[in-house]
Amino acid sequence: MSDATTMFDDGWQALELDEELYPKDAVYGAAYVFIERCYLHLERAADKRVRVRLKAKSGVVAQDYAGEFQNEALAQAFRRRLAADNRVLIESITARAIAGAAGPPGLDDLLAMEIGDETAFEDPLGIAMSWEEKYTKKKAAKAEAAEAPAPASTEGPAPAAAGAEAEAEKKAG
Repeated sequence: MSDATTMFDDGWQALELDEELYPKDAVYGAAYVFIERCYLHLERAADKRVRVRLKAKSGVVAQDYAGEFQNEALAQAFRRRLAADNRVLIESITARAIAGAAGPPGLDDLLAMEIGDETAFEDPLGIAMSWEEKYTKKKAAKAEAAEAPAPASTEGPAPAAAGAEAEAEKKAG
């Protein structure tokens, strides 16, 4: 567990923290958060125990900061644990973000590409045709699709239509 004791008469507050509950990195993180408000001194108290001495820089009593320091050290320990548990996910997202920021391949990448019989006529960037060719083909395809008549059925007349034609033949015949 951790203990908080008043040390010295000139406003210093000492905490002893167990490293199993408060890992050393979490204590360092909490100390960094408090560095603007307090003077800090960290030292080894015993095996697996860290002593933190706090003295407020302003008129606030250091005893008020002792509890806040413990809370911040717990928060830092929890953040550390979350980062360790989700390390693979964080690295995956970061790699995707960096790869996406790189954009399309540059000239050096294109020059480094191996071109063989299979890839000689590929156009990964779409630069083999002019702008006019590229966009007039799209417009022509859209215009043809709009003008094309509805497809006719190749199966013959529908059953209702076939019955109507048979009745018409009977009357005529």
